[in-house]
Amino acid sequence: MLFFFFLILNYLKLVVSLIDFHCHLLPNIDDGPDRMDESVAMAAALRDAGFTTVYCTPHLIKGSFEADTQTVRTAVSILQTRLIAENIDLEILPGREYYLDEFLLNYLKDPLPLGQTRYIMVEIPSHSSIEFVKETCFRIKCSGFIPMIAHPERCSLFATPQKQTSSWFRFSTSRKNNAVSKPEDPLILDYLKDLGCAFQGNIGSFDARYGPEVRRTANYLKQKEVFTHFGTDAHTLRGIKYLGAVIKLEREERPLKRAKRYPKKT
Repeated sequence: MLFFFFLILNYLKLVVSLIDFHCHLLPNIDDGPDRMDESVAMAAALRDAGFTTVYCTPHLIKGSFEADTQTVRTAVSILQTRLIAENIDLEILPGREYYLDEFLLNYLKDPLPLGQTRYIMVEIPSHSSIEFVKETCFRIKCSGFIPMIAHPERCSLFATPQKQTSSWFRFSTSRKNNAVSKPEDPLILDYLKDLGCAFQGNIGSFDARYGPEVRRTANYLKQKEVFTHFGTDAHTLRGIKYLGAVIKLEREERPLKRAKRYPKKT
């Protein structure tokens, strides 16, 4: 079985160039790696997995992780230089994972989109009010950027309710019990889609890395073709080891999209 896994992985490396749109790769910036050597090891693992480009998206959360835009850009430049010196063929690009709260719009006075695109990655906390989410994303869009919602499948605002089964046999695996249900409140999803937001799914969500409820929501959003981008959301070397999910995604009918198709800043 393990041999078969690596056969598929090696095949994917030949036919697919993967882009990681969400990764905590930079050292000593947020809750990612603490040291440069850890970042280099993670980068090597990502390249070995078939990734050619990685967007470095450290958290920006008031009171927790507050590195400024220039600090992130400098860290990307230093790490890229180190990767070149180590002969690790991986392009890394700057970005942020902005936390959606009352401080966000002030931070966006000096925005750091993903690379040369107009995408601003936004993490929506589960406790956010729907109206606040709508208003903030609308204001981001009006400023000339495109909100990219980070891992919506992990946010309860997009969660699908768990269906109850009347079967006496809890171990039953009938199609009915495994059916994908709709989100509790589809209006927020419809609004953000109509607004033109992008949606970044975590690859690990499809492998139940975050639990069965998240996987259920991820499958629903994928079925509805909500996801526009994917990422590892890796914070550690260990977090890059779940490559089975990458294989599953790349064998589906919709491959991961390439960065050159996305709108750039004008």
